[in-house]
Amino acid sequence: MKQLAYALLLTGVAACNGPASAPETAAPPQASPPPAASTKPDTSSAPAQTVRRFIKWYARNGESLPGNFVLNDDGLDSTKFYTVNFPGTEEWLTAVQQSGTVSAAYLNGWRAYFRSYADTLRLHPQNDGPPAGFDYDLLMLSQEPDTKVAELQVGTCTVVQQQPGHAKVQARGPRHENWQEGLNFELSQGQDGRWLIDRIDNDSM
Repeated sequence: MKQLAYALLLTGVAACNGPASAPETAAPPQASPPPAASTKPDTSSAPAQTVRRFIKWYARNGESLPGNFVLNDDGLDSTKFYTVNFPGTEEWLTAVQQSGTVSAAYLNGWRAYFRSYADTLRLHPQNDGPPAGFDYDLLMLSQEPDTKVAELQVGTCTVVQQQPGHAKVQARGPRHENWQEGLNFELSQGQDGRWLIDRIDNDSM
């Protein structure tokens, strides 16, 4: 009887000292997924990029643009007076539009300019010297456009004002001792998101 009780006691002790169940393995922490790449374009410098493209386009094409703005300015017949050649101005406007950097407002501004100087030449007939309103380069707003575009190409284009749909950009060449080439641009953003030039003003000093 004692032997039976002793055997039962050993069996109970063995059961208590059996191998413990394996602890549950904790799931490793999952790494946070990388943030999705933004598909929204950064347009903060887009107006300045348009101005830079305009300057580069002019550097490549300025000398080959149509320029027959005025009739009878060849000096061959002193009895004929200067008149604005509107088909010639439209040819020039078409070439400028092909730069892809200017708006309809910019082109229409030049149409108004040409009409204004057509009236000037009609009211004040002229048949010698540079025709009034056409004695400078109309895109660089300078009588030395080659110098100006060369300076602007190595200069800066800075957005000085931007709000929804409108921006102002300053293009500046390197500053020299007593002069610096410059142009000021006003731009608008179309429904397709592109920034186009509406107006250019001279700001050389």
